Amino acid sequence: MRSQPIGPVRGRSFPRTMQWLATAAMAGLLYCAWGAREALAGMSLASELRWLGALAVGVVVWNYLLILFSTTAIDGDHLSQGWLWRTSIPLRDIAQVKLLRWRPLDALVAPRLVVRTRSLGQLSFHAADPAVLQVLDVLVHGQGVPEEGGHNRRIRGAQNGE
Repeated sequence: MRSQPIGPVRGRSFPRTMQWLATAAMAGLLYCAWGAREALAGMSLASELRWLGALAVGVVVWNYLLILFSTTAIDGDHLSQGWLWRTSIPLRDIAQVKLLRWRPLDALVAPRLVVRTRSLGQLSFHAADPAVLQVLDVLVHGQGVPEEGGHNRRIRGAQNGE
């Protein structure tokens, strides 16, 4: 039996449940900020504190958007994740991989691929899309996809030392 080789896949990095929870948390923060707007407007704050507050708001909004729009992609040559700016590493530079995942919590907690590279150190990639998780399982466990002639094809750079 001949099956198709693993092609490039791309999917969301975080599960829908986590995206809904992040949206609920943002709605709660906005509700609290709206309720405190008069008290905050009446306070005289130093400009440094206003800048610090603006920076904190920026970090919260950035991470919220990251949860909503981030995607993870893998093809025959690269593994990447991001939404506005992407982190990308060549598969040939991977020295070690670990998939941190507990299947019963996949709908709530995004499985994380911890990658140790030869040049960049250690990076983490989240993946919630089933197609991406299937390819990551192949990457981590080194199992191939049956091809013509019954041979297995491994993703290049999936094993230590390759």
